[in-house]
Amino acid sequence: MNQRRRDRGMLPRPVRAVVIGFPNVGKSALINRLLNRRVVESARRAGVTRQLRWVRISDELDLLDAPGVLPSKLTDQAAALKLAFCDDIGEAAYDNQRVAAALIDRIHQLQQEIPKLVAQDLFLSRYKVDSHDLTGESYLEAVAEEKYRGDRERTATQILNDFRKGNLGAIPLELPPSEPPH
Repeated sequence: MNQRRRDRGMLPRPVRAVVIGFPNVGKSALINRLLNRRVVESARRAGVTRQLRWVRISDELDLLDAPGVLPSKLTDQAAALKLAFCDDIGEAAYDNQRVAAALIDRIHQLQQEIPKLVAQDLFLSRYKVDSHDLTGESYLEAVAEEKYRGDRERTATQILNDFRKGNLGAIPLELPPSEPPH
């Protein structure tokens, strides 16, 4: 295209590309890193980029910084839950208590599958309530009674925030496949 522009006596234009992906994966951070300075707003939470914005990277390249996108309908509920655990879906799209209970259940599952990778007493050390032999719902209720005067919503929010901020430690939500793909 630029050769055609030159042939017509016009100046070449920069190549234009878009940076697109799921929320909170580092699209804006990548643009800032490429320029070695903060040119677009970036933070460790979803929803910071709210509109499209062109950024000149060099004389030859313009990038379009875009807000995160999600499929219009997530049919894989396990994937949707993981996105909610990480706050990559707007809070209006889910129930904090159900998501927190599912997170507790997922951590319990990981503790059984990979005990060396996920601390066995992380809930006890953080909330002073033993989680063994309790479902996510039951544990949420127990912590609410013990620490938050029965306020399950506050408890759910606290557990989710602790996970998102890394206060529970580094916890993988998925494990690599046990066999390499063929």
